[in-house]
Amino acid sequence: MTNEAIERALSHRSIRAYKEKEIEADIVKNLLEVANHTSSSMGMQSYSIIRITDKKKRDMIAQVCNQKYVNQAPEFWVFIVDVYRNAAIASEQDCFLDGRNDMDRFFQGFTDASLAAQNVLSSAESLGLGGVFFGSVLNDPAKMIEILNLPEYTFPVVGLGMGYPDQDPLLKPRMDIDLKVFENEYKKQDNYLDAIKDYDERMKKYYDLRNPSKNLDEFSKQVVSILSNATEKRSRIINDIIRQGFDLQLDYIPEGDIKTMFKPIPKNIKEETFEESELGFRMDTNIKDLFDEYPYIKSYILSVNPKFNKLRSLSASNKLKELTIADIAQIGEMPADSLIYMIESRISEE
Repeated sequence: MTNEAIERALSHRSIRAYKEKEIEADIVKNLLEVANHTSSSMGMQSYSIIRITDKKKRDMIAQVCNQKYVNQAPEFWVFIVDVYRNAAIASEQDCFLDGRNDMDRFFQGFTDASLAAQNVLSSAESLGLGGVFFGSVLNDPAKMIEILNLPEYTFPVVGLGMGYPDQDPLLKPRMDIDLKVFENEYKKQDNYLDAIKDYDERMKKYYDLRNPSKNLDEFSKQVVSILSNATEKRSRIINDIIRQGFDLQLDYIPEGDIKTMFKPIPKNIKEETFEESELGFRMDTNIKDLFDEYPYIKSYILSVNPKFNKLRSLSASNKLKELTIADIAQIGEMPADSLIYMIESRISEE
């Protein structure tokens, strides 16, 4: 069975070129109402939308995204996590609960914003509009936060460009649904390259209007290419989330308890050796010197791992001056480089 809504969803294509025609004001208003009526976790509506009408801001966002067609969409909206509003509502009632900015609230807002963005695009397409999502607003979260003047307890999620289509791209192939839909539990494939062989062939026949002279690589090669070109700022995005005031409430998890595909790492992958952190910390950094420079780090270390309580007696006996970060990590039964990363993350919050 099918209907117009399903047919439209099955024919969805990203539109990156638009006619020189503004979207009518009443349509914009309707799409905002669609967003406003989107399902929301616990009814908290922990997201907001920022319409970018300032050309200078649009240009700055295009530079963050590294996609010039950010400037070409008649409408460009950024969907954000917004826990600030509800935290303010609570504070005006003398309520300052720790849960106001925890990770549960963050992900509620992230989900709310994502659902609203998809609802808006689906509705826009039903009105003859086209659009494209810009996950690339997260290429530099700190810059986006600056451009949008985002307060604490907010965070960018995704951009959405919309307008009347001025291109007719091919329908991009998708991998077989059996590889993405399971019953009752996750199903692993014995050999994924064999499983996507037909999909690889279909992808080679598809060409992207952004580069019509060249067909796309097989999907399997695209995976390697994209993973090989990770963006450092996106890889460390958790730091930007912390700077926006969200409390991650991280616990130390022993390395053996962390799920990973490769134990040990395959030999053909070069393993990096830790030497020095961004702030200049090394394995042999003296722990007393560290505490003297950053007094709050001692209490932080005591709070993240019960085994570090031994530091109290060491401090009383004046033995700390003999110990390094590597020695302290051994007391806590954790990797020294992980401890250094946690220390630097705490310092960055200050």
